[in-house]
Amino acid sequence: MIGQLALKALRRLGAFILHDEVRLLELFSALNLLAWVKVLHENPFLFQRDSYLTFASLGQPIWLALFAIVAAVQVAGMLMGWRYAHEVRLVGFALASGVWASVTISFIYSGVSTTAELNYSLLALGCMISGAFVGWKAR
Repeated sequence: MIGQLALKALRRLGAFILHDEVRLLELFSALNLLAWVKVLHENPFLFQRDSYLTFASLGQPIWLALFAIVAAVQVAGMLMGWRYAHEVRLVGFALASGVWASVTISFIYSGVSTTAELNYSLLALGCMISGAFVGWKAR
């Protein structure tokens, strides 16, 4: 009985994660956005550090809200089971790629060389390509 329930739960998890070719990146992006929300909420003085100074021009509450909204759109697109889920996923990818590109630019302009520049630029590019895939697949 417990084995059957565990197998059923594992199958449902696998079906969710492997829904299509871009679901893992979508999940990674949404979880990364939620991680930013957590860090920004718990560290009110984060933008006073050298590598985050360029983020301060927009303000920490605005970044927090932006990350939370985009994460909510991405999560909604993954969990929705109705007709317009593809469109919501496409919007989620478009918003996420814009946010990740903004994060990349902010790290580049900070003048502090980190691996974040490359990582977030790759994430932005991945979201752009994945959004195009989702848009193409909806047709």
